[in-house]
Amino acid sequence: MSTPGTGKTMTWGAARSGTLLDREEWALTNAARTFDYLDYGKDSWSEDRHVAVKMAEASPGLAGQMLVHRKARECVVDAVCRSFSQVIDLGCGLPAMRRAPHERGRVLWGSRARTVYVDHDLAALAAVRAWWEHPAQVRGYNVRVLDLDLRCPETLVNALCEHLDLSVPVGVLSTLTLDHLEDSEVTGLVEALAARLASGSGWGITHLSGMSGAAEVYTGQAREQGADTRLVARDPEGLRKVFEAVGWGRWRGLSPRESGGGEPPIAALTTLDSSAQPDRPVRGAQSDRSERTVLPVRPARSTGVD
Repeated sequence: MSTPGTGKTMTWGAARSGTLLDREEWALTNAARTFDYLDYGKDSWSEDRHVAVKMAEASPGLAGQMLVHRKARECVVDAVCRSFSQVIDLGCGLPAMRRAPHERGRVLWGSRARTVYVDHDLAALAAVRAWWEHPAQVRGYNVRVLDLDLRCPETLVNALCEHLDLSVPVGVLSTLTLDHLEDSEVTGLVEALAARLASGSGWGITHLSGMSGAAEVYTGQAREQGADTRLVARDPEGLRKVFEAVGWGRWRGLSPRESGGGEPPIAALTTLDSSAQPDRPVRGAQSDRSERTVLPVRPARSTGVD
């Protein structure tokens, strides 16, 4: 995600040229590829691996957090997809076949399931469309992939209106996405969605906890290259306050069941309170199950996360 002429929310690293063949562009630090490597993926370049190793050296707990994060992410995805037939995946990044939201939604909701993936990295968009959007459309499933910048939340919300029914609750996912937004950008995003989504909508979040050393290394490397990307270190309490300040209440943290010490990643579920939208009429109790959130939201036992 990015402003015109820059990278994005899961891959801020590239000056946007409109082509995948710009080798100079691809030499820049890229968030999607770097975190794919940290998540034991295969879609990274040597520059991304170099940065990832330096990040792990600066924050020795990073490798452990990423391992725990895999379970936390699966838990958050399952919980959101079980509760909402319409799901928005913000900063979806490179495809990972582990519990893709649209696959979970299709199993749970059938033809009522709708999934919108949002990203602004050229490689991520091409890969996600090839892996998920095209096959889903051929089979008649409701999947869309949008090239949008999370730092322009009003544009994002307007585009979502074209593909989802925002008058009923929807589920939002941001897994290792808010880490790449400044505090003011996170605030703008959660405020815009709070203002336009229906009361009862839910947001599943994962975020690195702390890791200031890794954040400094990543951000410093990007600045040296002139890349429009950053990594922001946050703690759970600070992130929770940002959401609660604009109506995302009922914050429920998920504690990974992992031994060995170290600070776990932030993993949480939060629900939009009706007080955030005083002028919006509330849907009647007769609404179909596909249009309502199922509460309480509970993580799947098999994920190892409470």
